[in-house]
Amino acid sequence: MSIRWRCIKCSLALATIGMGMPTSAIAAASLSGQVLGAGSPVANSTVTLWTASAGAPKQLAQARSGADGRFTLTAPSAPADASLYLVAQGGQPGAKKAVGNNPAIALISVLGSKPPAKVTINEMTTVASVWTNNQFLDGTALSGPALGLRIAAGNVPNLVDRETGGLGPVIQDPLNSSQTATLATFNTLANLLAGCIKQVRGDACNKLFAAATPPAGVAPTDTFMAAQNIARNPSHQAGGALRAARYLLSRPRREALAPGAFHSLPQLRAECVDPVAGLCRRRDELAGRHRHRWRGQHVGSR
Repeated sequence: MSIRWRCIKCSLALATIGMGMPTSAIAAASLSGQVLGAGSPVANSTVTLWTASAGAPKQLAQARSGADGRFTLTAPSAPADASLYLVAQGGQPGAKKAVGNNPAIALISVLGSKPPAKVTINEMTTVASVWTNNQFLDGTALSGPALGLRIAAGNVPNLVDRETGGLGPVIQDPLNSSQTATLATFNTLANLLAGCIKQVRGDACNKLFAAATPPAGVAPTDTFMAAQNIARNPSHQAGGALRAARYLLSRPRREALAPGAFHSLPQLRAECVDPVAGLCRRRDELAGRHRHRWRGQHVGSR
């Protein structure tokens, strides 16, 4: 099966237009937010605020999320060329209280030099932050040239609303939503992470990690690293990732999640089927010819 996940990179690049270039210093401020997973609060998650620059990132503040997933951080001032980002690790997903702490939860939200007063950290901010900042990420460490970090951080709001954790404006425009598979792909990736966060099946995280293991590499152990691996190896195990999406988010599993937990995957046309996996396949392909072929362009075009 040949599914060209490099189309993800090409399509998401269309959403990276327009970026701010702030030059003022980052003043000390209180930053409030909420950790969410599949639409529900993640309690007792360790939330760390970091500042990224050309050197090693520095920790500015740390807190734990409450039962409602909310947290408050007081950050000291940071250099003007720094880029702030939040990492949430571990925690108890709201709808799975009996499961307890899920160590596979690791989420990120890149905020840049001018973060909003309130932020959300969830699977959507993770996908947006990883795909725009991937070249500067090494595990949970974000570092790079000041200009590159500003450009990458400025692109995050195009894909996701950093305050609500919902979709950003650019990825919802027709070019990225109804005319190409960009939005469907974005939401499929978010759903893969959400399935592990919520542990919709007992082996949800194992399915994700197997699909996100890089060539000749070590399997990831959390959702943040899994997202990085997929971004860096878009054509490797693409079929496995899509099969995992179908497996984790079959209709009974979707119905068991909280309202709004499942990120909808818009169909391009009537011929675009299998919305759970975000695949758009011709009906004759469903009969067996070139089955599961990835079509990043509008269905019906060749």
